[in-house]
Amino acid sequence: MQKTAKKLTKKQKIALGICLAPVAAFLLYLLVCACILWGQMLAQHLQVEAATGKAEGIARYEALQAAGVQTDHPLYSRQEAEEKPAKGAANLYYFPCDGGKKTKFVLVCPGGAYTSCEVEGEGFSTAAQLNELGYTAFVLEYRVGENGGGYAAVDDLAAAVRTIVQRAEEFNVDPSGYALCGYSAGGNLIGLFGSEALGYPRYAGVEEPAALLMGYPWCNPAPATANLAKVMYYASLNASGYAGLLGEDASAVQIESMFLPGQVTASYPPAYIMHGTADWMVPPAANSDLLAAALAQSGVPYRYERAAGVHHGVAVGNGTAAEGWLARAVDFWQAQLC
Repeated sequence: MQKTAKKLTKKQKIALGICLAPVAAFLLYLLVCACILWGQMLAQHLQVEAATGKAEGIARYEALQAAGVQTDHPLYSRQEAEEKPAKGAANLYYFPCDGGKKTKFVLVCPGGAYTSCEVEGEGFSTAAQLNELGYTAFVLEYRVGENGGGYAAVDDLAAAVRTIVQRAEEFNVDPSGYALCGYSAGGNLIGLFGSEALGYPRYAGVEEPAALLMGYPWCNPAPATANLAKVMYYASLNASGYAGLLGEDASAVQIESMFLPGQVTASYPPAYIMHGTADWMVPPAANSDLLAAALAQSGVPYRYERAAGVHHGVAVGNGTAAEGWLARAVDFWQAQLC
């Protein structure tokens, strides 16, 4: 004989509703967080697609190759790459200034969260614009991801500077008073390179950069947010970033070393910072705002450009409030040389 299901009493229904209400509220909260994140992702994608100048950068790169310029240079020798295969992933791209004029140089470090290198979208586009401004540029493809760890990216940056200086005549550049330009993780990289503890002083024969030109730099490995979807996204992204710079077994002390405001001293290089107010990936309030405050407190010359409505990853920022930031940053760099 089949038993009939017992109907819940009114009191039982109320009790069940009280128990399920927090779960329903949490799921609704998570859905709202996810929708906000997806909306910001879409807005960022649409802006970045139009703003980076990627097509112009690739066109400049291809034009130089067509003119017979050797644009691609492995950063390490064949022997070095054979002894440590990961070094074979590091490359230097050369963008000489037109007209054969010897100029000072800018070395560009693209972003990519230390998991990839946005060589074309941020590197080539910036190099092309630097050429238009009358400067020779280099783009560094540094070691990331499984090829990184142990501050390998910082070693690559030092090796790139040393290579350019040693081959200054070949590259037709004035090696003194050079500038570094970095985006996102690349901004973190050049920021570390400017520090006493982890940067250029540790490398023999490598001089201090005259200026750091920083586009939406990743300054803080631990931003806070009330959006749970972002908390999970940041946790995944940051973990990959720590591994790409420091290694899989990065310690809390090593991770803390990535906090750029904590690396600033009175001897830190002058810095020009551009950061968009709509940047949700690397929020300016938890990153560049803190770096600017540290620079001001230490008496380091700096300029901080907060670009209204600009997202992460725009590079040269064509068609946005950040457009022209690179030219303004170059003027700042040149002012430090006077």
